This record gives sequence, structure tokens and C-alpha cells, in this order.
Amino acid sequence: MPPIPPFIQRYSIGDLSADLGTGSNATDFRVFKSDEGKISDNFVGRPVRSDHFTVVLIVRGEAAIKHNLIDYILPKKSLFIITPHVVHQFQRPVDDYYIIGMSFSHDFMGQAHISEKHIDAFDFFSSQSKPQYFLSDMEAKIMEDLLLLLKEKDNADEAHPFKNEIIYHGFNLFLYEMAAILKKHRPNENVKLTRKEDIAISFIKMLSSHFKEERGVQFYADALFITPKHLSKTLKEITNKTCSELIDEMVITEAKILLEDMGQSVANVAAQLHFSDQFFFSKFFKRHTGINPSQYKVQL
Repeated sequence: MPPIPPFIQRYSIGDLSADLGTGSNATDFRVFKSDEGKISDNFVGRPVRSDHFTVVLIVRGEAAIKHNLIDYILPKKSLFIITPHVVHQFQRPVDDYYIIGMSFSHDFMGQAHISEKHIDAFDFFSSQSKPQYFLSDMEAKIMEDLLLLLKEKDNADEAHPFKNEIIYHGFNLFLYEMAAILKKHRPNENVKLTRKEDIAISFIKMLSSHFKEERGVQFYADALFITPKHLSKTLKEITNKTCSELIDEMVITEAKILLEDMGQSVANVAAQLHFSDQFFFSKFFKRHTGINPSQYKVQL
């Protein structure tokens, strides 16, 4: 095993794909299995700080992980949740070991359009929540089947016309099933969010409702009774992106969805997103994607 570096490394989904040796270039979403390739020694024995969420299900055997300096043993049917920025370290597994897991970014979760009214159901993704759950046979089977389905769809031919839509819907299905199962295990758990997490969640809720009309940091900072500088600093720490970057990403994501409707002209899309005119919208879109909206429509 190579020596462990003397610092805590930032660990991305791309790094995970490289360590699993599968050649995937995924950056926002990845379903992985421990038997799909030769696992690099980098995957175990070194502390890392992820910039994404990971849900791991132990299907067979037993594993171990150090998470926030606490040692956890993960027997068969354990579900373990790793949140962004938490230092963790996988220990070397025992023989006959098999896990399946899913990693996804804040961006991917946002693009999946989780309903605002249900966002509180996913408090198990808070860094303040206990990360380990022991599932029943039936619960573990449900989680395994849904993860395998997502992996199958993620590996589908890129030419599939609805590949992304199927993955997003499958991801939603997995999250809601997991929320229902985990609530049964800890029905009275009341997770207390940190102030920074509360700011980030409140911002995301407001952004989903107001991004078409309000693209200024000041609007969101005022609504949260904090300064724009404090808002951006907090979001950078929690999501690794500033307030402006998150606003722009939300607008670009919505613009792409609208542009994919062939009945919508670029001018109509610009108007729906409350740009002053088509010129400014095209300039904004090209700055963030490298092509103008008309070229994007042609490529569809």
C-alpha cells in the first residue's frame, strides 16, 4: 500500500471512479459495486474528505470505516451515509466482501428536483445525523434492487433518448424509499442542523422558487438576514460553490430544459427566465456553456 499522504485529500466522484478502475468519467453521479473492477489501494487505508454524498449498502461480508474519528463496523445489511466534508477512511475489508453504493453531488440532487415540501424528510443527509443503519432482510433487498436498477440505467447506451430522465426518476424513487425505511428506524430522531447547514438548505429552498426573477445575491442574503459575503462564504463551505455560482447553475439548468422543447424559441425562453432581451440571455448562456442557445437547440 502506498504511504498515506500527510494531509486530508479532497475526494471527488471522479477520484472514486479512478480508484474503482472502471474508466468512468462521472463527476456528479455514480453507482458502484466492489466487484466491478480491481479496487485501487487508494480506496482503503487513507483519510479523505469527499465533496459529495455517498450511500453504501453492505450486501455480503463485513467492512469497517473510520468516520469523523469514530470507528464503525459494517456488517451485512448495514446502510452507511457519508456526507460532504466529513473526514472518513475505509479500512481493508474481510474476504467475501461485497458492497454496492451510490455517490452524488449537491448539483445532481438539485437537478433531480426533489419536492420542497419533502426536503425535511431527508434530514439523514445532515452531518449531525448518525450515519449507520441496520436494515431488515426486506429493507436491504429493496435498497439493493433499486441501486442495481440505477446502475443498469446509468450504464445504458448514451443514445437512449430518456436516459437522464429515467436516472433522475430512479434516484428520486431510491431517496423516498430510503427516507421511509430510515424513518421507521429512528422515528423520533430530531436532527439539529448546524447554522451553516440551515442557511444552505434555506437558500436552496428560496432559490428553487425565485431564481427566474431574482438572480442577485443581495436578495437572498436579505431574506436570510445575513450579509452577501457571509452567505457566499457559507455556501462555499457547505457546497463548494458560491451563491452566484449556484444561482447561475440553476438558471442554466432550467434554460436547457426549456430549450429542449422544440416549440420554444430562444426569445420565449429568455422571456420566461426574465432576461431583458434575447441578446443578454444568449450572452449569459454562452458564457456558461461555451455555445449560444441556438447552437444548443441544433445539437439536440
